[in-house]
Amino acid sequence: MSDEQEAQQMMMELQKTQQQLQEVAEQKQQTEMDLQGVKKSLDELGNSDGEVYRQVGEILVAKDRDQLEDELEERKEDLEARMKSLDKKEDKLESKMQESQQAFQQNMG
Repeated sequence: MSDEQEAQQMMMELQKTQQQLQEVAEQKQQTEMDLQGVKKSLDELGNSDGEVYRQVGEILVAKDRDQLEDELEERKEDLEARMKSLDKKEDKLESKMQESQQAFQQNMG
């Protein structure tokens, strides 16, 4: 493979890794928003003492408070685990990006 082809291949790898990093950042942002929503719901649930409802499609359905709280806690744990997974993935991609950039610079230099 010629130097030009190798440089082009490295550049494509850099762009691919950069795109993957962007996708992970977007997923993290969405997961964080979902997590904040669940935490807010749990806070509101703890602050109220009336009947509780859950939205199902376009309607609200009465729900057992303890069952709803358990569902929200489980969802919160799932989102926190997803966030940790995304953090690890982001770290790996950032490391790969640095290695690729260094290899590219060495190749060009």
